[in-house]
Amino acid sequence: MSSEDKKQEKKIIYSPLRLVGILTLIAFCTLLIIVATFTRIKLINCLQLIEALMHPEFFPDANSVFQLKAYFYVPQVPIVLFTAVLLGTVCSLTSVFLYIVIGLAILPIFGLGGGFDYALNQSFGYILAFIPAVIIMTGFIDKEKSFKSLFFATIYSVLALHVLGFVYMLLVSLIKHEDFSYIADWLLFESLIKIIYDIILGFTATIIAKFCRKFIWILTTP
Repeated sequence: MSSEDKKQEKKIIYSPLRLVGILTLIAFCTLLIIVATFTRIKLINCLQLIEALMHPEFFPDANSVFQLKAYFYVPQVPIVLFTAVLLGTVCSLTSVFLYIVIGLAILPIFGLGGGFDYALNQSFGYILAFIPAVIIMTGFIDKEKSFKSLFFATIYSVLALHVLGFVYMLLVSLIKHEDFSYIADWLLFESLIKIIYDIILGFTATIIAKFCRKFIWILTTP
């Protein structure tokens, strides 16, 4: 690369237009996470047999066990993974931090409200776990952006998010003296079922982000 090319590249990297574009993308992805928080996608309960064992009272006869019920899925995790692949480490973490700060200090944009006292909500651990999920995802794709790498990065990111989120939920539940049935139901509906859809839809989102990234010249490097 000639010295003239290097100067031109430096001008592109540090130009005000590029900075505005980056900030716009961060704001846009933060908005996507907020919208995803209040979006519910109707899917099927893929672990209904387990639910039938835990709550037989919800299934009056044997036939009802095999009549799949709806599961309303909130697509936050796929959007967070989409943001990670699209923006890279620094910008995606900025977007996630912005979402958390707005929810804690400004507006009730979390699923069940907001404010600093939301830290004692059982679901807040999953929100905090967006941060390590982004770091894991971008750590994988920094080395290789193949579909195989995206797939395994999605699995590890989703598992880390749910493990950390469940541990946080468990600690808060113990502080609040919740009974075992509450914790078991949370594990089934908020982790086990959701993990399956988070991986499937999360991987799909990362593929979309991989192709979108090629057409956005204003992205920073991870």
